Amino acid sequence: MWDFLKKFFVLSALVNTLNRLPPMRTFIMDLIYPESVRWNHPKDKLAHADLGLPEKNIPLITRGSSSYPIPLDKTALKLIDPANITPSLILNAHEINEMRSLGVAQQQQLVDRKIDKLRKIVRKTTEAMAIQSITGKIAYDIRNADNTLDTYVVDFGTPKAIPIAKKWDADGTTVGDITATIGQIIDSMQETSEGTDLVYLCGFDVYSALVAKAGKLNNSDLIKVFPDHVQIGNAKFIICSAKYYSHKIKTNVKAIPAKTVIVIAKDDAFSLAYCALDSLDSNFAALPFFINMVKKDDPEALKLIGQSRPMPIPNVDAIRTAQVLT
Repeated sequence: MWDFLKKFFVLSALVNTLNRLPPMRTFIMDLIYPESVRWNHPKDKLAHADLGLPEKNIPLITRGSSSYPIPLDKTALKLIDPANITPSLILNAHEINEMRSLGVAQQQQLVDRKIDKLRKIVRKTTEAMAIQSITGKIAYDIRNADNTLDTYVVDFGTPKAIPIAKKWDADGTTVGDITATIGQIIDSMQETSEGTDLVYLCGFDVYSALVAKAGKLNNSDLIKVFPDHVQIGNAKFIICSAKYYSHKIKTNVKAIPAKTVIVIAKDDAFSLAYCALDSLDSNFAALPFFINMVKKDDPEALKLIGQSRPMPIPNVDAIRTAQVLT
């Protein structure tokens, strides 16, 4: 009998296991979509009104006048139907037979390893979607029922690109020119965003170009070099090594394109929704992670199916991109 395993996968036991396991860290989710902006959405789809994007101020009205009607949103973005992240693994009958003779603590250790494997895969997949989201468009690999690969697309819009006249690695470009560029980006950001917590993400190529500029200066207070970032004034250019694996093109895709800086006002309405699961066993709850346990007959085994339906929600008005190298 395998009934002894059921107690490890009821919701309360699963929550206890997830709380006991070490926290997971991934670059973009921790920086742009930290726990404070993650939320459970009780429905299976997201409407535009659910996204929590910034509102604008309205005119005053004279006393005794009717209220000011808020216009309906005319965005092209329709209902978002988050796709499923559903990794599975098999617990064979002979493994279950061996577990029967163990104590509860040892059984829990083995179950924890299975749960940990599934939750890490879900987290890495969510991180991949979060990486894509800072471009304004999620275009992620999705498997069809016939096992072919297609592309799942959610388009939030295109972040504004800032033209850079003096590239940072060009001869004659000074730190003053780079500072002027930073001002140009900030001025543009303030036109569409009220965010003040700006993060400047770059690859190692941009970091190296800034380090080279710093090496030519005697004044170390103007530009400061650290192992993971370069500081120019209040702008902190952070090396972002985040990437994900594309199953369609069979290679890694970097979060930050070469020669590019991406600037994000991360305190301006970025969030990550976990939508209601397509799971009877979870009672269609909105959870970041759940595991279904399904019995298989030939060969006899249990299939553990992880489930999550996340949707990173970027505010494209709070993102700027700039090609800063030649």
